Amino acid sequence: MVLVMMFLTVSVGFAAEEILPKLDKNKDGKISKQEYLGAVSGTFNKLDKNRDGSVNRDELLHMDKKDLEAFIKEADTNGDGIIIKKEFEQAAAKRFQQLDKNGNGFINKDEWAAGRSELYSPFTRFTF
Repeated sequence: MVLVMMFLTVSVGFAAEEILPKLDKNKDGKISKQEYLGAVSGTFNKLDKNRDGSVNRDELLHMDKKDLEAFIKEADTNGDGIIIKKEFEQAAAKRFQQLDKNGNGFINKDEWAAGRSELYSPFTRFTF
């Protein structure tokens, strides 16, 4: 499924119940790093409105200012104000590691719900 950036309007537990099945392509009840990064790649493509291989502030105007600033700070690793796909994917991989509390290479429902509530990041604001 294509990722859409938006704020949560439902409880974290409900969101986990809704999101996990969409990300869990092999239906094993957990999200692998490959499944997560595949979804993240789709998000980048959706955000890159002009298809130039990067995302800039103009393409993120739909975001709340606070989220926009946090997102750029987290994803724009070289500080040039432009997020290329590699930077976006690296930030997402780091976020995956933070969400994978037990370090087993997967995110289960409980880890997803806990991570979305305790680790603020625009990356945890993705709904799928």
